[in-house]
Amino acid sequence: MFAPLCYPPAGSEAIVTSKLVLAMLNAGWEIDVISQSDFGQRYPANGSGIWEPVRRVVHGIPAFKDRSLARGVKLPTIIQSLSWAGKAIAYAKRLTALKKYDFILSRATPLYGHLPALFIAKNSRIPWIANWSDPLPHQKAPAPYGNGPKASMPFYIDTYCAKIARNALWHTFPCERLRDYVTEYLPDIKEKSSAVPHIALKQFCRNTERASSTFVMCHVGNLTNRDPYVFLEAFRQFREKVALDRDVAVTFVGPQSARLDDIVRRIGVSSNIRISLPKSYEDSQKIMGESAVLVLIESSCEEGIFFPSKLVDYVQTGRPVLALSPDRGTVNDLMVSANLMLPASNNSPEHVAESIEALFEAWRAGNLDAMYGSSHLLEKFSENTILEAYKALFDRITDGV
Repeated sequence: MFAPLCYPPAGSEAIVTSKLVLAMLNAGWEIDVISQSDFGQRYPANGSGIWEPVRRVVHGIPAFKDRSLARGVKLPTIIQSLSWAGKAIAYAKRLTALKKYDFILSRATPLYGHLPALFIAKNSRIPWIANWSDPLPHQKAPAPYGNGPKASMPFYIDTYCAKIARNALWHTFPCERLRDYVTEYLPDIKEKSSAVPHIALKQFCRNTERASSTFVMCHVGNLTNRDPYVFLEAFRQFREKVALDRDVAVTFVGPQSARLDDIVRRIGVSSNIRISLPKSYEDSQKIMGESAVLVLIESSCEEGIFFPSKLVDYVQTGRPVLALSPDRGTVNDLMVSANLMLPASNNSPEHVAESIEALFEAWRAGNLDAMYGSSHLLEKFSENTILEAYKALFDRITDGV
């Protein structure tokens, strides 16, 4: 039986890691998870329900023994990183003395999530697989997130990243475009890496009845570095054309900036916009399932190298997805291959408005899900598909291929 030792991060990546760990546990894999317990939001946020199996295998390690020492003091990131990594390494050494692990899996953001794995793998000779969900360091990300793959970094960061690239036996990415991007500045990864998408959990794949009186479009998550103007202007054009103020609405769920409120007021769609505070993962999935269409807004990058985990969350509901994405990118590739492509460039309100109208007409005719539903994408991200990909990778490493 495989027993991966994982170093998942906190923050935005935590739910992605929690879903993968839960799927592995459901499949009977034995896992220990080492995570940082005093950084951002860590899933599972509570000790009950669907996340209880994950909670039981998570070993939360704080960066500081007494958090009051750091309260009110802006400590350098490197001190916080090394503090947590040192404690995580010590804890992992105790675990590896008690159990025989077959593999180490490290996941990052943040970048120092790979540091304990680097140390333990080198000293224990346990095969190590490193996962990259984003370009790291973040300064290497494309604009508007960073300064591109040629961004200058301190020598110690470049050296550390080079060590990760060389010492991990394999590297995984959620999509090929991200893999190609990262290997541009970490070429040692190129010949020992592959794409394994984010996972969908069958526990969340439930058909939910929608209210038939309102055509609701829903966006979940924050809009950091993403501009909602094109979508909202497209919605305004669509609303004026169909003239159904009371029958159409847009819901935004999650932390939002003042810019969203400003755009909503400026273009005059306030009566149709609902803004909700952040919800738990389970509650967010329920809201998605009760909506007619789910909206994905990406940044206007030259190339869409990212694979948003939110897209898999959307697919779990089976609802249609309106993706405002770069014309050349991962999401566009997926939508085209699935025959779900509607003209929804993140640079053209007119094209997006046409797409919204097409979705609305299908909804009004009662065949929205049949025409545009995303449920047939589920197999690409199912637990069986993703776990089989990991098993094949484990076999490849074990056989020394």
